[in-house]
Amino acid sequence: MVLETKKILYRDLAIEWLNYKKDYIKESTHANYTTIMYNHLIPDIGDVYLSDINHNFLQQYILDKLKTGRVKSNSPLSEKMVKDIMMILKSSLRYAMNEDMMNQINLSFIYPKSQHKQKLYILSRREQRKITEYVLENPNPRNIGILISLYAGVRIGELCALKWSDLDFKNNIIHINKTLQRIYFKEGDNTISKIVISPPKTVHSNREIPMNKDFADIIKPLKINSKYYLLTASMDCIEPRAYRKYFSSVLKKLKIKHINFHSLRHTFATNCINLGIDYKTVSELLGHSDISITLNLYVHPNLSQKKKCMNIIWKNHC
Repeated sequence: MVLETKKILYRDLAIEWLNYKKDYIKESTHANYTTIMYNHLIPDIGDVYLSDINHNFLQQYILDKLKTGRVKSNSPLSEKMVKDIMMILKSSLRYAMNEDMMNQINLSFIYPKSQHKQKLYILSRREQRKITEYVLENPNPRNIGILISLYAGVRIGELCALKWSDLDFKNNIIHINKTLQRIYFKEGDNTISKIVISPPKTVHSNREIPMNKDFADIIKPLKINSKYYLLTASMDCIEPRAYRKYFSSVLKKLKIKHINFHSLRHTFATNCINLGIDYKTVSELLGHSDISITLNLYVHPNLSQKKKCMNIIWKNHC
């Protein structure tokens, strides 16, 4: 049965859907949805009628976003970013179909095979040693945060949200139970931002990370007040953008090339894998929702490991 749909523009659906979702998702998630809506979907297809949106239209939209990115620019978007956009687009269209605003359409799509796999930067042993030695010689709270990420794989938002009360020195455990980020949202025609501290994105991100006793002994003397944020040693927090800038200044001082702060987490994970720590343990330490995420990101056997595998199979079965 084909619905006699009204002439509804996608922009009107987008605004209604955002208002509907507000009561069901975290404030930070809603802010992210709003940003994507106003930066991509509304400029791109806001003036398209729902009755004109079909599977072929959306499949072509994916290809266009991968090639040209934002409206009025010629900068391609990553596959992950396009998938994030499509996740929001599909959710809004499902809402429209459920509310009889448009006909049912197929929302399964194909993504072209990526020719360029993004390579994770892993710090060399020399770089890790330089950073570690610098922090141990200058053990202030902001520097210690760098070591916590390098030796415990903590995300920058989780690190910025850490308070001294989250560090249990009796049992030597770091409790990760929140994340800090600056979110952007629309208020009328204005874009407003604020810092929010909320539970991590998934339940698996809530985790306990054991601290080595020697490492705990380095950190503990810096504690002043349990209510203080770890990175600032005060009641005021530092947001990820400012902490990334601080990290960059440390790299510059050490004459290490500029890298993303997230590379510390990648380096931790890679070190764990190379040391033979089982994948399930690594996955839980990182707070991944699925062990497959850990395997896909960090487990890449080299040729010598593959040869070793083939030799073992041959010797044991021939």
